[in-house]
Amino acid sequence: MVDGDASISSPDSQEAVTHKFSDSTDNCVNACAVHIPPIEYMLGVADLTGEMMRMAISSVGKGNLDTPFELCKFLRIVYDAFVSYGNVSRHLSQKLWTLKQSVQKVEAACYTLQIRGSEIPKHMLLDVFSNKPNKACSEEDISNLDDP
Repeated sequence: MVDGDASISSPDSQEAVTHKFSDSTDNCVNACAVHIPPIEYMLGVADLTGEMMRMAISSVGKGNLDTPFELCKFLRIVYDAFVSYGNVSRHLSQKLWTLKQSVQKVEAACYTLQIRGSEIPKHMLLDVFSNKPNKACSEEDISNLDDP
């Protein structure tokens, strides 16, 4: 699991979802763990990749230029693993399409950093990756483009 910039180990996450029942002497009698069906787990991992894509893009704005490359490698591995399962379910196919889009967006960011990174000031890198329109052009400027 990822929490901000820190990762949480599997035993820590398992402990977070495990409820221990105890008797009157405070001895642990039984533990109740949460079991997730494999397809639900895979769908959750696919959702996580979207958050990792957002993390890669936002890390550029924070000046951390190594994170997108590391996340890109990981996202490619996850994507290849999902593709190897084939068409297991309709929901997984939809998530696979979204995962592919996330990988492509991070790859484009890495490409831009690698090729054009030295040309773009670090404080402007996040603007390059955001989908916001250029605020330097007003609506009037755009409408004048249509008029001959």
